[in-house]
Amino acid sequence: MHKIAKIDKFERILIPTKMREALCLKESTAVYIEDRDDEIIIKPIHTKTPDAVKKISKMNLPVEDWETMEQEIESGAVNE
Repeated sequence: MHKIAKIDKFERILIPTKMREALCLKESTAVYIEDRDDEIIIKPIHTKTPDAVKKISKMNLPVEDWETMEQEIESGAVNE
């Protein structure tokens, strides 16, 4: 899918609705932005931490440090 968008007077770019919906982008979704040669790459960062940590914590696993576990899960979710 491709669309043409313009930069507004506040230097913002509107991402078309169908694209936002396809990528599950909502208000306050974090995005990764990279400039590569003559391109701008924008990737959504969907963290799965809250649900994953809750589910894992209910498993009564022998985890000594839940904070470290959460950080490891977050780093894995971001790097997917």
